[in-house]
Amino acid sequence: MAIFGSKPILGIEIGTTSIKAVALRKKKDKIEMFNYGILEKYGYLERVNDAFQTMDFKLLEESTAVFIRRLLDSMKVYNQEVFMTLPNFAGFVNLIDFPEMSNKELAQAIKFQASQYLPFTPQEMVLDWQIVKKSEGKITILLVAVSMDTVKRYSQTAAFAKLNLKGLELEGVALAEMFGSQDQAPFALVDIGGRISSISIVDGSILTSISNIDIGGGNLTQVIASALGVDPFRAESLKKSYGLNLQSDSEIDLFNLMIPMVDAIKREAEKAINAFYIRTQRKVEKIILIGGGANLKGVEEYFVKNLGLPVIKGNPFTLEIITCDPKLIPIMSEVGVAVTSACAIAKKHLLQT
Repeated sequence: MAIFGSKPILGIEIGTTSIKAVALRKKKDKIEMFNYGILEKYGYLERVNDAFQTMDFKLLEESTAVFIRRLLDSMKVYNQEVFMTLPNFAGFVNLIDFPEMSNKELAQAIKFQASQYLPFTPQEMVLDWQIVKKSEGKITILLVAVSMDTVKRYSQTAAFAKLNLKGLELEGVALAEMFGSQDQAPFALVDIGGRISSISIVDGSILTSISNIDIGGGNLTQVIASALGVDPFRAESLKKSYGLNLQSDSEIDLFNLMIPMVDAIKREAEKAINAFYIRTQRKVEKIILIGGGANLKGVEEYFVKNLGLPVIKGNPFTLEIITCDPKLIPIMSEVGVAVTSACAIAKKHLLQT
């Protein structure tokens, strides 16, 4: 849906255990964040199923809307145009080759062949596609599909929260466009969330694949709590204090408690990276870590050591993709990786105004 003028735009991400919102506006030739908010659902630390949504647990529209409204009221944000990201685990992407044809014929061919690439029937999915390459009588398209049920749940949640919702988009697509560029070498986006981690392979600025694993920062906290016999909030504090850094002077061996789960995320990333190479004969050149779990101490070094690739935190503020009030820079050095998806969707649509 088109947006007119240059009014501020609000980006919202409903994660598994938190909701993030950012308000962006154009300021001269830059994109500036002037307001943000994060609402954590800390009950997940004690109860496995206490989450906004997971791969197995569907979004509850009315209760989630209450949390969104509470967050936006605390930010004093009202009546702004809103774009929301849809979680990667609710979507599917495929690169598909077709012989050269008109756009009308291509649209018909995609509709006819989509069922070959999707786990559900096209009638159960919302489909979108774009041409990403034309060469020697061949057209390559990116097919993006999200379950109709997810789209309906998000739309209903927005309605219950009285949001001025203008659009929904798969978070991986928005993130690929924010961190990528047309001539950029392939890279992997590793998003470590509260309950789920998602690995996206991006070529230039095109999302080429998504994979998900049912492990996130909350699982690390629960492992610590169980092993040490402490309450989850103490475990969360220990995780943030020590991370994966080995403490020779400490009796607390968090590294060996957490590393099996961190290694599982690493293996999922490695599998996605290898699959991309097998398919294209091209190498992923770097890894960008995002999500709240990217703040785990030592996680960058662990991925560098075990995957042999450069690793950076995908913080849109320290990378100067988005600006903010200088007073917020110290906060954004940590918070930035957590609000990346919300920033990506808001920035994309603000640039279209």
